[in-house]
Amino acid sequence: MSTEEGSFNQSGDYSFFETSAPSYYYVDDINENICLHEELFSPNISISVLYYLIFVTGSLGNIFVILIMAFKEKRRRRLVDTFVINLAIADLIFVFSLPLWASSAGNNHQWTFGNELCKISSYIIAVNRYSSIFFLTCMSIDRYLAIVKMLDFKHIRTQNYAMKISSVVWITSMLLAIPSAYFRRLEQSNVIYCREDSNSRFYTGFNLIAICLTFVLPVVVILFCYCSILNRLRVHYDHSKKTLQRRENSLKIIFAIVSGFILSWLPFNVFKAISLCLKFNNIDLSCWTIVNHGLAIASCLAFINSCMNPIIYALLDRNFRLRTSRLSSCIFGNVRKRRNSFASLSIATESSTFAETTKSNLL
Repeated sequence: MSTEEGSFNQSGDYSFFETSAPSYYYVDDINENICLHEELFSPNISISVLYYLIFVTGSLGNIFVILIMAFKEKRRRRLVDTFVINLAIADLIFVFSLPLWASSAGNNHQWTFGNELCKISSYIIAVNRYSSIFFLTCMSIDRYLAIVKMLDFKHIRTQNYAMKISSVVWITSMLLAIPSAYFRRLEQSNVIYCREDSNSRFYTGFNLIAICLTFVLPVVVILFCYCSILNRLRVHYDHSKKTLQRRENSLKIIFAIVSGFILSWLPFNVFKAISLCLKFNNIDLSCWTIVNHGLAIASCLAFINSCMNPIIYALLDRNFRLRTSRLSSCIFGNVRKRRNSFASLSIATESSTFAETTKSNLL
């Protein structure tokens, strides 16, 4: 968020002028729409710090997830692990763009990185948004097929199919995200902002359809899968206790990931849909304080989701914790060994030098 003196003119465009009493406006990080308000609190530094924290936590966490899943023993690798790796890659690519938005937030949301990075970073956000929900849907469908339709679709639950599906998800997400980059541009209102074209009715309509097809529909599919799975687990106990425990544990982890995503992105999609409907009806958003405040909070909440999954794995997956501990021990153990060997070599060299110096002095 940012503050500046100014007002909206009669045509709805924002113009700056000096007044004795400053007015305040909010600039959304995802939409970058200017909305005029009186007394709107703008914690720019807090948002900037939050983005940097998400960047650090999300980078380290998702890198660990990718390494642990990629080097998992083949005999213990599950089909769902392919989707987990791709989900972590999507989050990792997204968090790498956060320093740009963090710097912008700390600078009253002014954009100083050029038009190309404005478009690319907005494109990355959109790709992450679409690919995340699609991979979560794939994970839910995979669990549904594994538990409810065990024999009917066993022939398609292979790593080869998982790789093909992942490729389709990435291509689809990249295509759907193109309008987000195309309708982003730099706009100057005394200072430069990275902002989307809010006057395009095509883009407004596209965003409304995208919310339905890339959020509402996948959530319906996910809920159907989990309701069917829970019903199956409730009425069938024909498997061994160990098998049931393993499936239930896997189900808990995926359910937690899906729940985290929905809780993170649902407020944003709700407020986004409201703001799009208002725009579509040519209603000035500056009059809708609740929508503007809601988008501000919902945007930060949506960004937090990119570092949430590694925390869920660490809390719920015992095997993930063990592999993380081994990987950490291996990495830091090697560093410690190198330091010790370097120290030993330095001591030996110093001792040898001291002995030679003493010998020469005696002679």
